[in-house]
Amino acid sequence: MGLAKGSRVHLHMSLMLAGAALLGACAGDDVVSPAVTTPALPPVMAEQLVGRWGLGAYHRDSDRERTIKEARAQCRNPYVIKAGNEGGIIMNLADEKEPRELLVKPTQEGRTFIGPADRPPGDLTDMEIVAVDDTSFTVQWVDPEVSSRYGTMVYVSCAPRPAPARTTAR
Repeated sequence: MGLAKGSRVHLHMSLMLAGAALLGACAGDDVVSPAVTTPALPPVMAEQLVGRWGLGAYHRDSDRERTIKEARAQCRNPYVIKAGNEGGIIMNLADEKEPRELLVKPTQEGRTFIGPADRPPGDLTDMEIVAVDDTSFTVQWVDPEVSSRYGTMVYVSCAPRPAPARTTAR
């Protein structure tokens, strides 16, 4: 039992159109080359973190501004971040008594982490830099359990701020 003449013509035309579409896709002169990706630059470089910092932490976003003021007051007893020998910074990881060299690790997605060099960015031992400006940076621990204990940590620069420009009346 065969197809009706109209059905055969319709099937034949459909197959021809599908074949033409496939040939058209192959006939283009455009050569697709693999995308070259470069890592995103971190919003903060390791050398920008070296210095003396007032440190505070909060668990509720509503406490952020108060914590920044309290961190600034901690400059009497600052947390010191030193330059490491391998291009990193000397800091403490969660629950570690002794500081060690950590790297600033950017990702393709534009996120930046601080953590051990032998672990990928975003590892549970890392801190993520979630905010940065000229006088402070803020980190959150990747590990939810550690984050629940330490909170969101704010580092406020203890470097003297430039005095406002004086204007003189003439």
